[in-house]
Amino acid sequence: MSQQAQSVQDLFDHALLGWMRDAEATDGETWTAFSERAAAEPTASLGRGRDAAVVTSGGLPTALCSALLSLPREGVVSLNRVTVDASVTALAAGASGTTPLTFDDHAHLVGDRSHMRTYR
Repeated sequence: MSQQAQSVQDLFDHALLGWMRDAEATDGETWTAFSERAAAEPTASLGRGRDAAVVTSGGLPTALCSALLSLPREGVVSLNRVTVDASVTALAAGASGTTPLTFDDHAHLVGDRSHMRTYR
């Protein structure tokens, strides 16, 4: 990783950790509210055996899986560093709750399409 890319990553990590530490957001949504909403909304309106596609940046699936897996802050930051935008995360919603089946699958962005892969 270049020095410039590392500097951007460090700033991004610091900002994300700051958002997670703040109990009250000064403008916008708290991390807690965002991650709880991220974990609840994708499956809230689906019936049993139904599928849904959600197209988003890498932040939402990171928040979603982090909440479902009860990851500590450091785990959220680690996942967020490698999450590819427009990747596929699959969930199973059942009687015992929602569980990630896959996280950050981006096989559709390899080979001739690898130039389309973005992060953050």
